[in-house]
Amino acid sequence: MKKTIIIAALLAVAASPKAQDDDAYNASVVVKGSYRPTIEQAEKINFPAQITDTLGRMEHDFRYSISPVRLKALYEPSRIKAARIVGEPATRLYNNYLRLGFGNYWTPMADLYWSSTRDKKKTYGVRVNHISSWDRLPSYGPNHFGNTGVTLFGKYIVGEKLQLSTDLNYEHDHNLYYGFHDSTLYNVFPAYTRDSIKTRDYRASYNVATWNFGVKNMQLDPYKLGYSAGLHLSDLWATWGQNELNLNLSGDVRYGFEMMRQYKGVVYLHLEWDGYTNSLRIGDKMPLGYVPPLVQDTMRSWRNIVKANPYADFIFNGLQFHVGVTAGWDAFSSDTATTFRFFPDVMVSKKLLDDRLALSLGATGGMEANSLNAIRMVNPYIAPGSEMRATRHYDFIARARWSISRKLEADAEVSYQLLRDDLTFMPSPLYALGNVYTPLYVDNNRFTVGGSMAFVNDEMLTIRAGGHYYAYGAIDYNDQAINASLGGLKAPVYRPDWDALVAATVNYRDRWLFSLEGRLLGSMHADAVLTLPMRYGVAAEVEYRHNRALSFFLRMDNLAFQRYYLWANYPSQSALFIIGLTYTIPHK
Repeated sequence: MKKTIIIAALLAVAASPKAQDDDAYNASVVVKGSYRPTIEQAEKINFPAQITDTLGRMEHDFRYSISPVRLKALYEPSRIKAARIVGEPATRLYNNYLRLGFGNYWTPMADLYWSSTRDKKKTYGVRVNHISSWDRLPSYGPNHFGNTGVTLFGKYIVGEKLQLSTDLNYEHDHNLYYGFHDSTLYNVFPAYTRDSIKTRDYRASYNVATWNFGVKNMQLDPYKLGYSAGLHLSDLWATWGQNELNLNLSGDVRYGFEMMRQYKGVVYLHLEWDGYTNSLRIGDKMPLGYVPPLVQDTMRSWRNIVKANPYADFIFNGLQFHVGVTAGWDAFSSDTATTFRFFPDVMVSKKLLDDRLALSLGATGGMEANSLNAIRMVNPYIAPGSEMRATRHYDFIARARWSISRKLEADAEVSYQLLRDDLTFMPSPLYALGNVYTPLYVDNNRFTVGGSMAFVNDEMLTIRAGGHYYAYGAIDYNDQAINASLGGLKAPVYRPDWDALVAATVNYRDRWLFSLEGRLLGSMHADAVLTLPMRYGVAAEVEYRHNRALSFFLRMDNLAFQRYYLWANYPSQSALFIIGLTYTIPHK
């Protein structure tokens, strides 16, 4: 009997390799699909303080892509019975911080954040931030500016199916129209000196109160009905009798569908109504030379932009399709006429080389309102009563993303844009000192070639580099006189022909944090004669975390010590340094 058992065991072992060769065990399944990661009920409270000089930092539009891959295991472990475990004490929460700093040019900054702690149903909080500067430039006088904001926010989940969110915000900004040299002041107004002019006479102040309210269902399954709606209401009042009221209503609906019993997709519908009304009252409060001798009261009726964007996302034979169209009604650019327009919304993508290479080809478009609030955020030195239009754009894009390794990724993009009523600026002829700008709307075609690379070594080291080159086609300023003076330029005014960015961050043991960033902006035309030189900027930051509650930081901007010009007649300050600390009170 013992020999029989041994022989039977040996035969079973010898037969096992053949059983493992069976196709049922060797089958390999690769699941590919469109994956949309979603994080619900998350509040980010790490708001780093921003260094802002009198012209604003040199911003750059880089787009980075993340390639999430959802893995589905074929093995399903057997279930085990639940076991009673001893509850662990809740970790300490850091739901608040106070950040204080001070820099040269008399630059104070403060940032306060507080939010509620753990709760499955609700969250709420407040944030207060401020930064300002109170220095002066040689031969240009004071160049004060300030930004202060207060935000109250909250979310509440009703019955685990519906999320309500709201926030109430107030913002106050001010700056000086300091863009005139002492010699210019003397030549235009010999009776004036810099000290004889009060700063309130050329100080612009903006106040914006905003209320946002949103509702959406908590359905995360894309093949079931999902919807959301939002309301935005803001009121802007500013110096020289400027006022703008904005009401925005939007809604989204999505629902999954099945094609030929094999392929699935999701259809979406986005609707939006964006309305504005503006009033203007200019008196004689400004000194001679800053505002033309004009007294007027104007009130414009509602100016609207309406958008409807139906589209569908689906995968067919290994290709990912995004197919839709945007229909827009433009009653913003004119008080009397409404223009109906169509814009494409199509994108086709394909993944190759085990999803390491992604290729995309598409055509998109749309229109955005250049409201008073939007214009002053681009150029804070605009004239009261500036003309407002909607910019329309048609974009044709080819994009490639290559995941070279787990730590290195590269992106490349070629695009061709048709731009209509694209926003730029020129000094207003109504202001003798040349320190006030008026919007300039231009039709042009732009060809862009760009790319970027990113290296990420866990959380310790991150390096990014990239840039763009721009070439322009036909340029039309929609004005015969302006075309005659600027028609010979190869690019619209205040449009660089290239830009570049290099940035690196280092996290050493979660104790020391270092960052270094270099930006380059090519030369650009200010008018038919003046060309602003290439602008280069270097910024750095060092932070030491003493413990989880206390840290110290040093932030440095414009380390190249360049007195650059983003707008003609407005030189910037030199290097800016801010030193400060962040303190957090742990919650029980």
